[in-house]
Amino acid sequence: MSQSQQKEITDYCVNVLKWTRDQVQVYGPQCSWDKEKMIKTYNSFLPDNLQGRPQAQIIDQEAPNQLEIDEDEQLQQALIASQFEQDNIPIRDRLKHDYYPVGIQNLGNTCYFNCLLQIVFYNPKLVEEILQYKSQENNPPGENLQHLSQNFMIQLQHVIAQQMLWNQKYLKPILFYEATAKFEKQKPNQKVVSNNEFRDLSEYFTFFMELIDQSLSRNFNKLNDEINFFYNQQLEMQYIIKQDKQPQLQWHVGIQHKQIYSFLYKEIIENKTQIKELPRNLIFTIGRTDHQNKKIEDEFHFPQELYLDFVLGNQQATEHVQKYINQQYQTYKVHQQIKKQVDAFEKVINYYESLPTFDTFILNSLKFEHKQKIQEMKQYFPLNYHLLNQELEKSSKHLYQLAQIVIHTGSINQGHYYLYQYNFHMKKWFKYNDSVVLIQTEQEIMSDSIRQGNILIYINQEQKKKVVQYQQQLYDIETIRKIRGDQLLKQDNHQYDYLSMIPNHIGKEVIQSNTTFQNQYNEINK
Repeated sequence: MSQSQQKEITDYCVNVLKWTRDQVQVYGPQCSWDKEKMIKTYNSFLPDNLQGRPQAQIIDQEAPNQLEIDEDEQLQQALIASQFEQDNIPIRDRLKHDYYPVGIQNLGNTCYFNCLLQIVFYNPKLVEEILQYKSQENNPPGENLQHLSQNFMIQLQHVIAQQMLWNQKYLKPILFYEATAKFEKQKPNQKVVSNNEFRDLSEYFTFFMELIDQSLSRNFNKLNDEINFFYNQQLEMQYIIKQDKQPQLQWHVGIQHKQIYSFLYKEIIENKTQIKELPRNLIFTIGRTDHQNKKIEDEFHFPQELYLDFVLGNQQATEHVQKYINQQYQTYKVHQQIKKQVDAFEKVINYYESLPTFDTFILNSLKFEHKQKIQEMKQYFPLNYHLLNQELEKSSKHLYQLAQIVIHTGSINQGHYYLYQYNFHMKKWFKYNDSVVLIQTEQEIMSDSIRQGNILIYINQEQKKKVVQYQQQLYDIETIRKIRGDQLLKQDNHQYDYLSMIPNHIGKEVIQSNTTFQNQYNEINK
């Protein structure tokens, strides 16, 4: 079948039947792109009363006025509707690829929530704190904060255990989502789960971490003050920027700075901010809205390595940064001129490639010139941060490396979040787009991130060592899980710290679910 016919079927399924493109890519090849067969296969995974109906109708069927429904009922409707988004993927296509991370199902506009869970799971010290949380047996059930907090933590332990041990491509955090909604409902100023309003993921991250902090410290009364952002000491060390002003969880970066070192120059040197201590995970949130609350997709550039001795007051490093900024601001106009030439080359190349026939020699010459212009452009601000890094790295003791990038696509009040994370052990970048996890090249990631990047997370060298050890252990756990199967937890696992930390009853539940799924998968693929 031709690509144009596949595109026609894809457009029909997405626009008329309201399938996701992931679903089309599952059923298309499986059914040889026979449209009727694809619809029949899709319907076979739905309840009888919903077969043959577009997905939008399934979700919105006989929907009462949303204003007349309380938040709990809206949450339940969203969770039920979301089951039709991904649960209709055949069992034969759900088995996770070896050594791939586990994705997380979107429960209905919960892409931000999924990113939060993946960010948490990346941090070994935070995972330790969560898995070692002990529930209090004398805590009476009910809607009090202590009980809601305890359920929140137990369900979070379940999610982390699944991320560590799951044998399917994605997990469904329904119980944790519900536990979070109930917990935050009792704390009106901390809104993590929301069906009605949009917030930047950086806000969600702050509130979410406060829920974890208060649960770990079992402190629900005191307000954060200018001395302590978190009550849990480990969270303080992991995330808080300690400065002469009020401590911060993240730096908010204006897009007008064009580049991360330019922002730091303004924030630290010009504003004379004194940083007492940097955290092991350093978070930058890039502001991409204008005064009319419209999204700005201007380029913002950042290196994969940051040398931050000048942030902590090193005089020699500070002089290097001042010299670089003073010199390079003057080259920005040159960069803009070359950028116009690069964009013009791209348009010509795209047009030339769209022609029915073209001269290969001319096309290759255009691509060569285009590549040369890109290399020339990298010698000017804001792309030339490598010039500053070459000076700073000579005597640096405070190197931070890029580990995670959150992307936001679409408009400010609507849109979608997904996440890139670097696996230092496997030396690969992974893209976490809800339930779909893919390996991406560095070039693809940086190209996507300079215009759509919303949050950057860098880690220092001490944290990197722990992350590498953690990722190595996750890799080893995956290996022994495949070998031992349902016997995984019945043998001595003392050398696998994180496996041993999983509460026994939770680990058994996850392994039992794995076994059930594996038996179903084997039966289908006999």
